[in-house]
Amino acid sequence: MTINNKIMINKKYALIAALLVVFAVIVLSGGEEKPVDVQTEATDSSRSVSLYKISADNGTAVRTADGSAFIVRSQSGGRVEKVAKVGDVVVAGATIAQIENSAQRAALIQAEGAYDAAVASAGGNVTSQATAKQDAVRTWNNETLGSAQVIYNTIDANFLLSRTSTITGFRGLESFGAAESFNQRRAAIEEILKSWEQSASTVNEVNISDKLDSLANDLAVIGSFIDDLAALVPRQNIDLDYTDADRQADTSRFAGARASITESQRKIDSARTAIVSTSGSNAAFSNAQVKQALGVLESARAAYAKTIIKTPVAGTVTAVSISVGDIINIGSDVVFVSGDNSSNIENTVSVPLTAVKFTPTKSFVFTVENDKLVAHEVKTGLVTNTSINITGAEALTDIVMDIRGLKEGDAVVIK
Repeated sequence: MTINNKIMINKKYALIAALLVVFAVIVLSGGEEKPVDVQTEATDSSRSVSLYKISADNGTAVRTADGSAFIVRSQSGGRVEKVAKVGDVVVAGATIAQIENSAQRAALIQAEGAYDAAVASAGGNVTSQATAKQDAVRTWNNETLGSAQVIYNTIDANFLLSRTSTITGFRGLESFGAAESFNQRRAAIEEILKSWEQSASTVNEVNISDKLDSLANDLAVIGSFIDDLAALVPRQNIDLDYTDADRQADTSRFAGARASITESQRKIDSARTAIVSTSGSNAAFSNAQVKQALGVLESARAAYAKTIIKTPVAGTVTAVSISVGDIINIGSDVVFVSGDNSSNIENTVSVPLTAVKFTPTKSFVFTVENDKLVAHEVKTGLVTNTSINITGAEALTDIVMDIRGLKEGDAVVIK
């Protein structure tokens, strides 16, 4: 057998061995449940998110001296409106008493309204910015067209040129040795006019800020050119070829051209300012208002939640320490709850339903770390139209309020 044949056989054996190893790995891992991976690549752009502060609004509980039950205590004071009965079977997070809370409820409604108004105002600024950019596009088109007409209809009375930008000579005024320079500057301006024509079909809301900056520079060049031409007029000799009437006409013509360019510069500056004001200071002010309103809302929500006393443990109500109509203080005993698994207290909290992301086998909430979303697995419980009870969030304080359309690793900005 030749050496080449031996090498070929060895390669075949090696390939077969590799395939067997891969097959074995597949077989051995086939019976295991694949973990659900909620992490994906971050999106290219950041999305604004609001945070929900997890508060201990499900009541507090301490073990009785004999360890047979837990005492649920109030986190707020006031007149008792509702209370559970002895023998009631409760789940973790269930309401076992309620304190009169009309003032807290009114404050919550007011705070919700203020927050919605702040969000709407911030959205209005986005609309204002879009409008400002649309107006700026129209301004750019109008002022480039108008400035081009100023050059062609007014300034070009002093030049011999074709529309291909071939400058054939400065005329009409004594240039005092600067004719060649004026011809070169006029040729350069012709290139500016051509660039405006080319950009007319591509200028839009996305690039308008850059286009306005460029146009402002172009108008400054044109304005300086007109100023230098106008400066020649007072130096002209009055004679039969250039009369006083000619001087007055030229003075008026250059003054009108300069006024037109100055007005275009003013409009361009106004358009730039409008965009900056709607996307800068006004937007920052609105975002600050949203944050302030959100803080008031969270405070009102927490105050209201504490008037609804919930049990953090599941079991049976074995004793009730208060009655409807009683005035209780913060920390007052409310009920005794005894359960089969009273050795552990589940830290159940109620969060917005939109704050929980579900997969086929798991549930998650998200926090923000280094401007990126981080997923935390939780267990879910009682669900209402707007909220859901979760456990396993003991170490968390602020979670994303609305995770719809988001995934772990997404870049976000807290508003």
